[in-house]
Amino acid sequence: MQTTGLKKYLKMIRPFDWIIVGLLMIGAFIPYGVFAYHEHQANQGEPNRVLTAIVKHDGKEIYRLKLTNHKGTTRYRFKDGDEWNEIVATDDKIAITEANCQDQVCVRKGEISHAGESIVCLPHKLLVQINASSGSQDGGLVTE
Repeated sequence: MQTTGLKKYLKMIRPFDWIIVGLLMIGAFIPYGVFAYHEHQANQGEPNRVLTAIVKHDGKEIYRLKLTNHKGTTRYRFKDGDEWNEIVATDDKIAITEANCQDQVCVRKGEISHAGESIVCLPHKLLVQINASSGSQDGGLVTE
């Protein structure tokens, strides 16, 4: 009985309907291809691009680290009163690995490594972002 019901519905679908469904399926992946192409072109256009991780607290820059050609592990511990975040850069990636905030969203974000990506710890007003620039910039602690 079910096979006759299925046959009834399949007869209602016309060949042009299958073409429309197929085109919609293909069209759903077009934005992915366009964005991947643009990102590839942006990376090819700037071979001397330098990625720098910038740590800001309450809008004020407190630490800067050059990620391009960075090897090994660098640790930075942000502390403001009872609030703290452990920031770890491993090779060309950076992450907040530990924090004493309640929500732990910044820790769950994981590693970032591309220009424009960021990690935010709202309870501590902390921002880790990656910026790209051409030429060479020194990384390191910003002194005030």
